[in-house]
Amino acid sequence: MAMNFRFPQRLIEPPWLYVWLLLCVALIGLSIWFLVPTPPKKLVMTTGIERGLYYRFGEQLSKELAKEGIQLEVLSSAGSVENIERLSQPSSGVQIALLQGGVGQPSEHSQISALSAVFDEQVWVFYRRQAFKTPITKLTELQGQRVSVGPVGSGTRALSQQLLGLNGIDINKSDTGIIFKDLNAVDTLKALKTNQIDVAILISAPQAPIILEYLRAPELAVMSFDQADAYAIRLPFLKKVSVPRGVINLAEDIPKRDLTILATPTALVVSEEIHPALITPLMRSAESAITQLGLLQKEGEFPSALGFAWPHNEDAKHYLKTGPSFLHRHLPFWSVVWIDRAIRIGLPLLAILLPLFNYLPVLIRLRVEARTSALYKRLRQLEDKLQKDKAYNWRQELDQIYEQASKLRVPKKYAVNVYELRMYIEMVAKNLGQI
Repeated sequence: MAMNFRFPQRLIEPPWLYVWLLLCVALIGLSIWFLVPTPPKKLVMTTGIERGLYYRFGEQLSKELAKEGIQLEVLSSAGSVENIERLSQPSSGVQIALLQGGVGQPSEHSQISALSAVFDEQVWVFYRRQAFKTPITKLTELQGQRVSVGPVGSGTRALSQQLLGLNGIDINKSDTGIIFKDLNAVDTLKALKTNQIDVAILISAPQAPIILEYLRAPELAVMSFDQADAYAIRLPFLKKVSVPRGVINLAEDIPKRDLTILATPTALVVSEEIHPALITPLMRSAESAITQLGLLQKEGEFPSALGFAWPHNEDAKHYLKTGPSFLHRHLPFWSVVWIDRAIRIGLPLLAILLPLFNYLPVLIRLRVEARTSALYKRLRQLEDKLQKDKAYNWRQELDQIYEQASKLRVPKKYAVNVYELRMYIEMVAKNLGQI
C-alpha cells in the first residue's frame, strides 16, 4: 500500500487558534479603546458679562482653540461666584471658567483645579464728581452714598465685601450709613449717569469695553487708593498697581491723572471632568489669547503659576515648566491624540499578548500531539476490530486514516511526529495484509 506524506512548511492548520488569538486581540483592544476615550471636540466655558473682559477673553480663546480643531462655547454669567457654581455642577456641562482672585474656597470645591493665572484685573472705584466736594482716596469716604457693589454671584461683589469689610463696613447690613445696590456693570453705568447712584466698585482690566465707557464719561472720576500697600498686605492676592496718565488712551488722555489702584489675578480653571489631553491646547491657546489683552501687564508675566489659591493642575504645571511636547510642537493636535491613544492601547496590548505568545509553542505541540494521538487511537481500534472480526473491511477505514494523516500540516519541528505516524500506518497495513 503506497503512502506518500507531505510535510508543509507552515504551521499546523488550527483555524480555532488563529480565531482565538484574533478574538483576544479584538476584545482587549476594544476594552482599552473604551477605557482610553478620545477627547471631546466641544467644550463649554463660563465667563462674565458680555461687555466685560472675561467674555472677551473667552471669545479670543474660542478663536485660538478653533485652530486646534476644538469648538468652545462661551457662556456669559454674573461673575466668578456663579462660575464656581456652574463648574461644580456636572449637569451644567461647563468644563472651563475664569475665576477672580480671592473668590471661592478651594477646600469646598475639590473638583476645581487651576491651569494658570492669565491676566490681572484692576479694582476701580468710580464716582460722580458732583457727589463729592473733593477727590476721594479711601473707602471710608463712601459714608452716606449710594454704592453699587456688583450683582449677587459676581466676583465684584465678593471682593467689594472683603475690601469694605476691612474698613468695618458690612454690605449685608442696612445700618452702615451706605445704601448698597446689586447692579451689573452696564446697569451701574446707566445709574451713575442718571444720578440714581453715586459710587460703583468694579473689577476688570482697563481694556474691557465697559471700563472704557466709564473712563470716557466726563461726569465720573476714579478713586486713587492712598492705602493700596495696606490692602495688598491684608489681602495677599491683591497687588498695588500704578496707572500712568494717558496709558490707556494717549490721544484721549485716559486717565487724566496718575492713579494708584489695586489688582487681582484671574485664574483659568477647569473641572475634574476635563480630558487631560485638552490641557495642552488650552494652555497654548490661552497664551495666544493673553497676548491680545496685555496693557498693564508685563511681557512674559502671564500665564503664571502664581497668584491663585486653587490646586494647580498637574498637566498645566508641567506645561508651564517645559512647554508643549515634541509631538505637540510639530504635529496637529488631533494627530498627537491618535498617536497617544495608539501608545496607550498598544503598550498594554503588548504587555498582555507577549506572555501569551510564550505559550504558543506549547499550544502548537499539544495540538499536534492531540491530532496524531487521535489517528493512533483509530489505528488501534481498527486492529481490535480485526481481532474480533477477521472479515472486517479494513482497507476503506485505513484509507480514511491515511487521508486524514496526509492532510496534517505541521512545522518542521514536528515533522518527526508525522513521520512516526506514517511508519506506524505502514506497519499496520503490512500486518493487516498478512491476515
